[in-house]
Amino acid sequence: MNPPLLRIRLLGGFRLERDGGAPLAERWSRPSARTLVKLLAIAPGHQLHREQLMGACWPHAELPAALRSLRVALHAARHALEPELPPRAVSSYLTGDGALLRLAPDAVWIDIDHAGSLARQALADGGARGLAAALEALNGELLPEDPYATWAAPPRERLRQLRDQVRGALSRAQTAPARGTPGEEAAPPEADAARVRLDWALALDRSGRYGEAIGVLQEALASYERQGRRDACVLAAARLAEVLCRSRTGQEALAVLDAHPPGPGTPDEVWAAHRMARSAVLSYTGRYEEALAAARAAQRSAEAARGPDRPVLLARSLAQQTVCLGLSGRSGEATGPAERALAPAEESGDPALLATVLSVLRESARRAGRHRQALEYGRRALALAEQAGRPTATAFERANLAELHLLLGERDDAERLARAAVELAEPFGATALAFALVALARVRHAPDPAGSVRLLDRAERCAEEGGHLQAIDARR
Repeated sequence: MNPPLLRIRLLGGFRLERDGGAPLAERWSRPSARTLVKLLAIAPGHQLHREQLMGACWPHAELPAALRSLRVALHAARHALEPELPPRAVSSYLTGDGALLRLAPDAVWIDIDHAGSLARQALADGGARGLAAALEALNGELLPEDPYATWAAPPRERLRQLRDQVRGALSRAQTAPARGTPGEEAAPPEADAARVRLDWALALDRSGRYGEAIGVLQEALASYERQGRRDACVLAAARLAEVLCRSRTGQEALAVLDAHPPGPGTPDEVWAAHRMARSAVLSYTGRYEEALAAARAAQRSAEAARGPDRPVLLARSLAQQTVCLGLSGRSGEATGPAERALAPAEESGDPALLATVLSVLRESARRAGRHRQALEYGRRALALAEQAGRPTATAFERANLAELHLLLGERDDAERLARAAVELAEPFGATALAFALVALARVRHAPDPAGSVRLLDRAERCAEEGGHLQAIDARR
């Protein structure tokens, strides 16, 4: 028998309803249980690793204490959502899968999912009635009772952007001249729908859902091709290529870039995005000198750009140069570009980008033997990756911090972080898991050489699956 549908409302304030079943308590026994459900409700895919939840709810607690607090909060949350749940029974709504916790998709309805679906459909259809209904569904502030919660900032910004797109499309639909056929109120604002897809794909990419991100980006690219918008095609192709090289092959990614090159009159920021994507793909396939040249060209284009994306593009191109210099054995030249990337990354206000730049600075400091400084950069990068809800980036940062602790002789911290990295990377496999396995193998090399070799063999298989030669180089 299916459980009653649980409805979670976040717009205008957190509240719960059920279509039947025992009445839900108005008060929660533990505030942390309530926060835990909120975090899952706003997370991409409505799932989070246990350590992400611990980091958000108990950021200053030691691991054993945080684990105890999580167990208590989980128990309280499950019984708040399902008061009739017998002891030790499996929850219908809040389930676990290894280290991941999630809200059951078939049993839980969430208002921001419903509103987002209405908005994307309305933008694709273009009718004023559907756009007005979508705008109404998007009405209300997300979790107004948590105004200063950093974990609520990214979904608030995504909702704001979606509202602006729907509002603009509705204004155009209402002012467009009527057409002869009933129901054809205005030309479908396909450009708005494609833009929504680009924004949604970025969220999917950052949450490690590469297959879904690829599908959404391919839809956006096809839409821009139908509209004949060449520059928009170049930008969509650049974003698609970067996801493809992380999850499929560099050859496929380069083919997408070659099929949609910039042309005369292409804006500098679009040129920068194209060259940045090419550098990323070349780096992933081990062509570091070519990648460095492309990153430097991307920097020149970013410096000439005047749009709002200028700080992002400038920070990314400088950080990418550091990566390429380090991987090509020119570590002495790598620090300068990384340090220059920090200011534009902070200016961008994007925690995910700042985490990337700090990660690059961490690696430069490690190569220079400044291990304590590298540890400081790595800890900041890890906190930002967790804040941005990026599980694969979080796993990567934990793996690198584990290796730093190992270099400093702090084996217990190294083991804890390496194991946490592998657990978090397991569901994603490929490149993310390869890096985590390499870190764990290095930590365990001295006490268990045979086990370390098995971990490295598995890491190589994962790296080959992801087509990431940098990860294979790390294994060796």
